[in-house]
Amino acid sequence: MKYSIRIGLLVVIAVLGYLTFESIAEPIRYQKQVAIKEKAVIEKLSILRDGQLAYRENKGGFAGNFTDLLDFMQNGQLKVLIQQGDKDDSTTVYKVEEYFVNVKDSLFGDVDIPNLKFVPFKDTLQFNIASGEIKKNAVTVPVFEISDPEPFSKERRKKNDPLKVGSIFDANYSGNWD
Repeated sequence: MKYSIRIGLLVVIAVLGYLTFESIAEPIRYQKQVAIKEKAVIEKLSILRDGQLAYRENKGGFAGNFTDLLDFMQNGQLKVLIQQGDKDDSTTVYKVEEYFVNVKDSLFGDVDIPNLKFVPFKDTLQFNIASGEIKKNAVTVPVFEISDPEPFSKERRKKNDPLKVGSIFDANYSGNWD
C-alpha cells in the first residue's frame, strides 16, 4: 500500500512537472515560429517594395495589381544614364549616355518573381495590393500598399495590424516593421 501511494505521487509529480515545463516552453516555441514566418513575409514585402519603386521610376505611378508589377519585375527595362565629364567645366567634354538594363538582372537576380505574390507558409494565399494617388500639400503623390491578409501573430490579428509596406493613405513607402 505504501509503495503504491509513493508510485502514484511520483506519477502525479512527473505529470505536473511536465505540464509546468510545457506551459513555459510552448509560448517560446510559438514566438520562434512567428519570428521565422514574419521574417519570410518581411523579405518578400521588401522585394515587392523595391519592385514598386522601380515601377514608379519607369511608369510614373505604382502598380495596382500583381500582374503588372511582377511582369515589370520579370521583363521590364530601366533607363540608366552615365555621365562623363563635368557640365560646369568648360575644359572637359561632357556627355551623357543612355542605356537600358533588364530590371530582373539588375535588381532581383535569382529571386523567384512569379511567387512573390504568395504569402510564405500559406500555399495559395496572396498579399493584398493597392495603389492610388493622394494630395499632399497641394501636390498629387502616388501611393501603394502591400499587406499580409492573414498575419501569423495572434497579437497582430487582434490589433488588426498586419505586416505591410507602404500606405494607401500617406506617402510612406516603408514597412511597418521598420
